Amino acid sequence: MNVSGKRILITGGTSGVGDALARALVDAGARVVTCGRRSDPGVPEVPDTANGFTVTPASAQAARHAVVADLAVPGEAARVVRLAAGQLGGLDVVVANAGVQHLGSLTGGPSPELLDRVGQEIAVNFRSVVELAAASWPHLAAAGGPASFVAVTSGLAYAPKRSAPVYCATKAAVHTLVQSLRYQAQADTPSVRVQEVVLPLVDTAMTADREGAVRKLSAAEAAAAIARGIERGRPLVPIGASRALLALLRVHPPIAHRILRDG
Repeated sequence: MNVSGKRILITGGTSGVGDALARALVDAGARVVTCGRRSDPGVPEVPDTANGFTVTPASAQAARHAVVADLAVPGEAARVVRLAAGQLGGLDVVVANAGVQHLGSLTGGPSPELLDRVGQEIAVNFRSVVELAAASWPHLAAAGGPASFVAVTSGLAYAPKRSAPVYCATKAAVHTLVQSLRYQAQADTPSVRVQEVVLPLVDTAMTADREGAVRKLSAAEAAAAIARGIERGRPLVPIGASRALLALLRVHPPIAHRILRDG
């Protein structure tokens, strides 16, 4: 897929990998809508109205627009899809990138704060991806050519770490969801590819206080690799150190799990 001219929605696009990916795709000629929980300075917002939207002259030609949305709220992912498809005149690529991670233990009892954090992780990292897929599929199927639904997971979906059990579980759930979606797409909408991007440790706000066995990948490096993966259309797109992790899991799973356990 040549991304030039393609209509692309990226969730979690106001910072980190999502923002870097939006910049890379716009530079490659794509038209992009991102979403996040806060406004994106310098990026025109898509107005939310009952019957769609009205593009103001000042922003009509902008290659990038944004929607403010909290994907932890049921229905928000579908609203984002509606506004993005309206702004762009359809969708060719949807990237489920939004994610939150909270470190903590489940063995100390269910405090209200813990349950709130767990609920947010499950809602943003998994439930919103399900909603995003269901809402975007009719647009992707009607794209008139090759289209892609891209889910961003993590090496932690394959080998979890001790300190973030719910985050790891949600990424593993998305990995399984992607496999099932791929089967459905092959049977029902062959023009829609389903891709999984497996990220290593990336230098973002989420990982600011963490180090790995290898250096963190920059958000720009991760974004460039994702953009290449979208263009090549491969079902599985392991990036950076995640390639070595998946290879190690094939030949010696216990070692891979030991490496990630206390990561």
